Amino acid sequence: MIDPSATVVVSGIRASLSSSLNTKRMQDGVVDAVSAEDAGKFPDTNIAESLQRVTGVQIQRNGGEGRYISVRGLGPEFNNVLVNGRTMTSDTGGREFSFDLLSSDLISKVLVYKTSQPFLPEGGIGSTVDVQTARPLSGKVGHSTVFNASSSYDDNSKKYTPNASGMYSFTNEARTFGVAGSVSYTDRASKQNKAVNDAWNYRDVAMINGDLNSKGLTMADVTTKKLYMPQSYGFQQEDESRKRLVGNLTVQYNPTQDWKLSADALFSRLNQKNNVIAVSDWNNPTQLGVKYDSNNQVTSFLRPGSNFYANNPEIAGPGKLLGEVSSNDMIVKGGDRLSITRAFGLNSKWKLADEWRLEGDVATSLTTSATPDMWVVAGMVPKNGDVLTFNGTPSITFGDGVSDPSAVRAHAISNGQVNNRDKINEGRLNLTWDHEMGYFKGADTGLAYSKREVGKITYKNDAWNAYSGYHVALPSSLFTVTPLENFLGGGAQVPSAYLRFDPYAYMNYLNQPSLLPQSNDPATYSNLAKYPNGPMAIDYTTPSMWGVTEKVKSMFLDTRWEGSGWSANAGMRMVRVDSTSTGISRVLLSAVKSPNDTTFISQWGPNQVNTVENSYNSFLPSGNLKIDLNKDMLLRFAASKTETRPTLSQMGVDNWYGGRFGDVQTGGGNPNLKPMKSKNFDVSYEWYLSKTNYVSAAVFMKRVSDFLETTLVDMRIPQFNEVVHDSRVRNGQKGKIKGVEIAGQYAFDNSIPWLQGFGVAANYTYVDASATRDGDAGAPTCGYPGLSPQSYNGSVFFENTKFSARVSYNWRNHFSVDCGGGSTLPRNRAAYGQTDASLRYNITPGIALYADFINLNNARMREYANSESQFLTLEDVGRRASVGVRMAF
Repeated sequence: MIDPSATVVVSGIRASLSSSLNTKRMQDGVVDAVSAEDAGKFPDTNIAESLQRVTGVQIQRNGGEGRYISVRGLGPEFNNVLVNGRTMTSDTGGREFSFDLLSSDLISKVLVYKTSQPFLPEGGIGSTVDVQTARPLSGKVGHSTVFNASSSYDDNSKKYTPNASGMYSFTNEARTFGVAGSVSYTDRASKQNKAVNDAWNYRDVAMINGDLNSKGLTMADVTTKKLYMPQSYGFQQEDESRKRLVGNLTVQYNPTQDWKLSADALFSRLNQKNNVIAVSDWNNPTQLGVKYDSNNQVTSFLRPGSNFYANNPEIAGPGKLLGEVSSNDMIVKGGDRLSITRAFGLNSKWKLADEWRLEGDVATSLTTSATPDMWVVAGMVPKNGDVLTFNGTPSITFGDGVSDPSAVRAHAISNGQVNNRDKINEGRLNLTWDHEMGYFKGADTGLAYSKREVGKITYKNDAWNAYSGYHVALPSSLFTVTPLENFLGGGAQVPSAYLRFDPYAYMNYLNQPSLLPQSNDPATYSNLAKYPNGPMAIDYTTPSMWGVTEKVKSMFLDTRWEGSGWSANAGMRMVRVDSTSTGISRVLLSAVKSPNDTTFISQWGPNQVNTVENSYNSFLPSGNLKIDLNKDMLLRFAASKTETRPTLSQMGVDNWYGGRFGDVQTGGGNPNLKPMKSKNFDVSYEWYLSKTNYVSAAVFMKRVSDFLETTLVDMRIPQFNEVVHDSRVRNGQKGKIKGVEIAGQYAFDNSIPWLQGFGVAANYTYVDASATRDGDAGAPTCGYPGLSPQSYNGSVFFENTKFSARVSYNWRNHFSVDCGGGSTLPRNRAAYGQTDASLRYNITPGIALYADFINLNNARMREYANSESQFLTLEDVGRRASVGVRMAF
């Protein structure tokens, strides 16, 4: 006889798998789903981390927490994310959705539509994801309450933080009225350690033949060769705090059997504080003792210090080969993020007659965010040079210490604030006709309208180079010696200590009138008419801003067909888009070389308003065919044309200017972008072994055109007396994405008695892509940003009436982060695999203890350029654990 404690349960993990499987089976197209295990109990604390177990879905993490998703190799901006069927605004300034703005406690189900259907809002070449919150009339009758409380521990920060959530729902006996509400509070304190090289560039490198003790060298001791050169190297620590409050309220009322009303409200507030500081070497393309390999890739060099500078006057000095002394920089970066989202929706459904149904839906969503735009640099001018080696994970030996507070000098400062705003108002009206006439079973049609306004306002100080050049000494009281742990391991060298500083105290010191005569342009920076609060203060009177208004009108027609052993739908979605891009920015009048640095002092004119309009029409047909091979096997075919509109933040009319002598950089928005288009073909086989068990396989192909990516164009503009490298998003790429998906899950409930309670779930995705680019031939092999050739994940679980456990491993192959351009090489992220686990023990039917463990294998993120030997980033986020109690009554 089987022990009753081992009896298989239908709640928890199995209930979630069974519900998701039933959703997948009943859909017209290729759809995957993730369902809550119980009310207020989504499988993971982060929605994106649950979605990564869906076949073909991969995630990108921010500070170790899932933020964005990619589907079938297409990145976040190509996946249309809805909440209860409505567009949700985000804090990115674009279309990609930040899943970390939502709490998983309020989610009942997430649907991932991999094939297009006419009723779905356009915009998702990769997929359409619908996040559904709890519906009271779909739950139990009467009152129910769920409460969660937990404490989280971060392995790097060594800190404990509290988390709590609660959900309440009520449904009357007649199921004519229901209300559901939830509140969730999440607190997390984390720490990320990083080793960072900003970029690899293919450029002319002036190689000084000598060593750090050489004297009297001349230009005869210098050779120039085009090499792959690292731009910088250093170490960075980020102490991060995330506090998230999310609330949701749903009211449903059915006045009659033929009329149903529902209203939703959602609020989210994420307050993320990042204390980010880095110690770094900036590598000019003139170095000493350069060594390189057979691929013309720099492997090591010496960074000369002030002693070498003084000992070699023929090549070192203003206007000479070595125009400035090398420095060891400390950089404070702005990383705070305050995002607030409010969303409201009202839905009404009417049964007009036996064959006719009408649905109306109106909604609004608003997200605002504010973040400091800060890049504050102080540095030291070493007497002795530094030794850098780039072979695998780089190593650096500082000739002078980097923790001497008395040796720090002032350098470049950017101090600003960025405010983003994203608002959408939308409405739709859908009509359904159920009518049987032979194979014809009815039709659906609808109209929709949306108006989305995305804007960004940037306030900055106008004194980036006021003190650049390391010629102003700073008081040691501004700096604090801080230990730096060796997170690299393996014998790699990390400084034992570095200096932290408060950027505001530093800027206040430089803002003193008595110090302004030491600036690079005393007459300008002492001008109270131009800088009434000093050059370090943010100028709120001359903001740079852009805004994009997008109006979308659409209609669709979908027809339904069915015969013996098959069903299908076919239809068309028609879209009209009108956009207006407006920007207010200062005009750059001139750029003058700084006397103490290789950067520019900019002269600006008054604000200028610029407006550009754009419009286009789209016709998007789609069809899905489902064939019942037998009662347990399905075969699906799908074909469609889809599009993803340009990210609104890419369509601004803003421009920026930067770089150094010989490498002037510009960029900005492009209001004339066209949508990216794709023709899609899918075949899927599904075999349902039981209510919980299945296997499936799918093949797909996407022919994409007008793909958007950042490309570089060299041009001349009057403000600079040299070639300017302009980087901005442009249409151009076309190509093909094809792939295979294999998935299955199996619970050993009846097949193997001694494995009763155990189960497994796994999937694998392979994607092959080819691309043809117009214009920028410097990156023809980059591929599609966000696309991993392979990914897989697997879970093993056990569950009985008292105890449940699950261990999951998620792995994705390398992928391109961006394609670079011009002399800058692409940025790629290396393959990454992470192990997570969860445990749950039911003390009573209504009280359970649980524990969740994230990144048990302590995986670390690594980025590189064209090959893994071209190091860019190593990020250590550590492990995370959460232990809590869940009570339901």
